[in-house]
Amino acid sequence: MSDPADEAALLGLHAHLAAMAFPDRPMTKAQIPTVPFAALPALPEATKRALEAAALESNDRYLETFLEPNSFCPFSRGGRTRGQTLRLVYYADTTDFAPFLQRIVEAASDPSKVVIQVIMPLIEVTPEAWSRFCHEATAAGNELLRAGAGEGKDVFAIAPLHPELAYSTVNHFALIPLLRRTPDPTIQWVRLDALEALYEGRTGDTEYVDLANLAAYLTQPKRSPLFERIAETNLKMAQRLGIPEVERTLRELSRSAQERYARILLSDTPEAPMPAPAAGRAHRSAPVSDASPPRPALREDAGRWALVALADLADRTPTRFLAADVELAVIRVDGEVHVLHGRCPHRNAPFSDAVIEGDRLVCPHHGWDFQLATGRSEGVPGAGVARFAASIEDGVVWVEGAELRAWRKTHVPIFHADDDVL
Repeated sequence: MSDPADEAALLGLHAHLAAMAFPDRPMTKAQIPTVPFAALPALPEATKRALEAAALESNDRYLETFLEPNSFCPFSRGGRTRGQTLRLVYYADTTDFAPFLQRIVEAASDPSKVVIQVIMPLIEVTPEAWSRFCHEATAAGNELLRAGAGEGKDVFAIAPLHPELAYSTVNHFALIPLLRRTPDPTIQWVRLDALEALYEGRTGDTEYVDLANLAAYLTQPKRSPLFERIAETNLKMAQRLGIPEVERTLRELSRSAQERYARILLSDTPEAPMPAPAAGRAHRSAPVSDASPPRPALREDAGRWALVALADLADRTPTRFLAADVELAVIRVDGEVHVLHGRCPHRNAPFSDAVIEGDRLVCPHHGWDFQLATGRSEGVPGAGVARFAASIEDGVVWVEGAELRAWRKTHVPIFHADDDVL
């Protein structure tokens, strides 16, 4: 394929398909995949334990300084803190994958483990061969699990992780492999039943529509699939950080891990643990649910909403209100009042603790900024927050109910107010 745009589009399609679940297949005898890498040399148990600790610490750095602070995987931190993630390190000193696959099948018997990650340090394998192997291993694992449960359903979806996955910036799907560049080749399995529960009510699935109601249906807002919304906002976040900087950060995380392994292998005694991961960007770590919900509007009058007395607004401090079922952030700056939607379009974080920097409102969670005068972002290409017209009469801030209702009809949220995604 010679056209770079076509090649990038194909990468995007591959990334999208790699995140999809396998379709149901007839039950067959599981075929244990052939590993696409050479067996590692035998090592003393103490050395293998040191390598295992180092691999987990390297993965911690990837999660705690990159993935989670920037909310690239918005459900990662919550899953870890609730004990829903099981991480295993496999020192591949044999090419017989069958015993290890059986171990994973046994681990999968615990439904509370939503995500199972298998980290394989030191192996040499191309990202293409690794992706094929991960899919084959998942097919084998699903067949073993289906046979054991007798339900005929796949249990896991697969996301191959590798430090050199190819990516493109042609669209949000094509960028996904960049964010999956873990320090070591890693198999990531996710329980399908957990994914179904997470996506329930948030997808763009096919719907039956009575032709008699077609006109009304076409006027209703449509909900984008959650997976696509995450991919879209991840692209914007990567652009905000700078994609070359994102790539450099991930490359450095992998390089640091490989240097650590080399030191362990060259040492006669296992080394001390790595220092704690360096702090990432100064983003807050808090659930989206807000301890101080928006204040109700003062009253509705002739289709308009009185929000608050101007004198009750602190200068340059966002205050959230609820009018016509729309959350609003009201900001007073030197006597001028701005009314924006009350939640950040990135991960639905409330603007309760947002800060005002010059003529911009800045979300404290991931640093997305929005011009008070327009709602457009300067630092995040293509991002923006709705801005509503406001007037001040007799010292009270008013907004038009018709504008709020029109906005609500055309905007269907993907994330819920109580999602723990930051």
